[in-house]
Amino acid sequence: MQPSYPIPIKQAAMPPNNSASWLMAKQAPNSVIDVAPYTTPSANELVIKTKAVAVNPADVGIQKLGVLLNDYPAILGCDVAGEVVEVHPTLAEVYTPGDRVIGAASPLDRKDGKYCYSAFQEYVVLKVPSIAKIPNGVAYEDAVVLPLGINTAASCLFAEKTLGLEVPSIHGVRSPRGKALLIWGASSSVGACGVQMATHAGYEVVGVASKRNHEMVKGLGASVCFDQSDPTLVDDIATYLSGKEVVGAYGAIASDSALNAMCEILDRCGGRKLVASVIPGAEQKSTKGVQIVTNFASDIGNSEVGKAIWQWLTIAMEEDWIKYMPRSEIVGKGLERIQEAIDLLAEGVSAKKLVVSI
Repeated sequence: MQPSYPIPIKQAAMPPNNSASWLMAKQAPNSVIDVAPYTTPSANELVIKTKAVAVNPADVGIQKLGVLLNDYPAILGCDVAGEVVEVHPTLAEVYTPGDRVIGAASPLDRKDGKYCYSAFQEYVVLKVPSIAKIPNGVAYEDAVVLPLGINTAASCLFAEKTLGLEVPSIHGVRSPRGKALLIWGASSSVGACGVQMATHAGYEVVGVASKRNHEMVKGLGASVCFDQSDPTLVDDIATYLSGKEVVGAYGAIASDSALNAMCEILDRCGGRKLVASVIPGAEQKSTKGVQIVTNFASDIGNSEVGKAIWQWLTIAMEEDWIKYMPRSEIVGKGLERIQEAIDLLAEGVSAKKLVVSI
């Protein structure tokens, strides 16, 4: 029997059209919205349709100061939430198109020269382990405040080359360890994530933040919070920590004065003399015989710490163990509002995270 003509040909689905917020040159004052390539996922990757992004000091530093990136045009963005649209077969047993997820995007990474891992575009490639499902009832705009904060705090608190603390348990809050951790900048995004993870891991968190944010910090689990502007701050914290086993300090803000204060406090305490800082190059600022170490959030990557933390985060969101803090403030909707959010963050914000719906 002769086939009928024309014979239908099964064609592969066309990839969706992608657009991005492009930074066309180093320290360009404004971003440009233009087309971007759609990238299919490789092993251990998936693609999401972006629903919300958050801006971070890293985005400000890259655009305003020209740090970290040298290859332009570039796409920035570290925090993203969205709906899964394509899954590599290696992840097919875990994720399905339609899943709602958050992820830590990777603007410093590229695939074949493409910024497919950056957040500020309509379709983003995410890599495990830095992906977690969002529970029903939690808005994309709320959940998106977490990813970079989680990775940054984890890189300072739990990585072997930093403080090397015990990670939080997927089985619930660990019993108190009788050990204290000082967190400076506890109301910042990376500080708030650190407070919650350290508390859940069984450490007593001693926070430092602006007085207006003390209730927020204590609501995240800190046992006490000190006013960063108090002239007797160093003496007060040293007195509070006297007699306690101190496991070190986490500097969650970029401040030389904070580094100096943490070094002085730890020098006066009987515990571990180690500060983990989010400031690149802070190692050279050690004083009082206290060591300062740093780490990049991207170093968590496929490490055992990264896998453990994102497994915990998925369960922590399911079980309502974690709060989506600092609270999101929605700047607007659309890629074109991202530049406005970056400019607002550059002017300074406190105890909130600027978010753009996409």
